[in-house]
Amino acid sequence: MLEIRHNNHYAHALGVEVLERGDGRAAMSFRSRQEDLNAQDVVHGGVLAGLMDLILAMAAGSHSDPSKRQFSITLSMTINFVAAARPGMLVCRGVQTGGGRKTVFCDGRIEAEDGTLLATGQGTFKLLPPGSEDVP
Repeated sequence: MLEIRHNNHYAHALGVEVLERGDGRAAMSFRSRQEDLNAQDVVHGGVLAGLMDLILAMAAGSHSDPSKRQFSITLSMTINFVAAARPGMLVCRGVQTGGGRKTVFCDGRIEAEDGTLLATGQGTFKLLPPGSEDVP
């Protein structure tokens, strides 16, 4: 398991596990809990939106060298809910698709453990200077 920013309280509260951090890409997993489910016993859309924001922001500032990772600030994000997210393990992936030194664009997807596509998303992020992501 890779480390997520040690002061990202939201990510820690969700219990996400970072699977990959590379140049402009990231992946993490999340196991849903009872409190994440809506009245239909599927993962609430707000939880999926929060996960999408996390994975897109992680990909936006990601670098294979932890000292060069950049804290990213969400400027805009859209999400498309494709299928109901049943309780269990979800895998989230994000990748930079373009941009420059200060603003980048990312695409993301959330899948069930069996590979079923649950949501797609796109975001625009402002990057702080290299090294601004406080990695322990």
